[in-house]
Amino acid sequence: MVSRLRAIYVRRDILRLLINRDLKVKYADSKLGYLWSVIDPLLMAGVYWFVFTQIFTRGVGREPYLLFLLLGMLPWNWANGVISESANALTADAKLVRSSNLDREVWVLRVVGSKAMEFLFSLPVLVMFVLIYWQRPSWYILAVPLAVLIQATFLIGVGLILAPLAVLYRDVKRLLRVALRVLFYMSPVIYGVRDLQTSPKVPDWVATVYLLNPLAGVFDLYRAAFFPNFFVGWAEVVVAAAVSVGFLAVGMVVFSRLESRVLKEI
Repeated sequence: MVSRLRAIYVRRDILRLLINRDLKVKYADSKLGYLWSVIDPLLMAGVYWFVFTQIFTRGVGREPYLLFLLLGMLPWNWANGVISESANALTADAKLVRSSNLDREVWVLRVVGSKAMEFLFSLPVLVMFVLIYWQRPSWYILAVPLAVLIQATFLIGVGLILAPLAVLYRDVKRLLRVALRVLFYMSPVIYGVRDLQTSPKVPDWVATVYLLNPLAGVFDLYRAAFFPNFFVGWAEVVVAAAVSVGFLAVGMVVFSRLESRVLKEI
């Protein structure tokens, strides 16, 4: 595993080129181009803001709720994009995957990297609403790079698991559509971790097990930058980091063991 990681690091320039190619191809025929990275999460956050503030009586989150939503929607879009597209990471460029001497993990890292860039491109919309609401950041904003690192670690691990399994078992892609819908509501996107922990209807053991979802600790850390009083604590971040590293280790083992079978299928 160490040698494979070293080989990927040595060829990081190729990975950078693949990420740039993905971004250029995705927006090549679009007049708005990279603006879609901003428009999509902004529209979805606007829909949830309207539903939970104008139609229903909202009992979750904090004001300003639109900013609260964006701090969950933007990283969720990154996670959703990686998980859904990892299923095609090896088949989208099957000829190159078979014929090139690149370590095949690069094709998963390409997906994680391109979606990470889209996440970064969408951050200006967050800055805009921070200025509109004049929401002062807390010192937790210094921990945002840590949240990004933990989320990237988790997504790489998940991608390494899903990419070969989706080639060998076609039902994986169908299951992913259902799993992503469940994961959206099981992650603190439209509500916060503290909302779940303080709800009298949620048993204590459910709230504890809930923290095994790495996105819970990660999203809560993002929000701590502007909602510090809503932050549950560092214990959930430590759990998120540990689980994410576990996913990465499992992903590397699964990918290496299934690689030869995958190459025969694509």
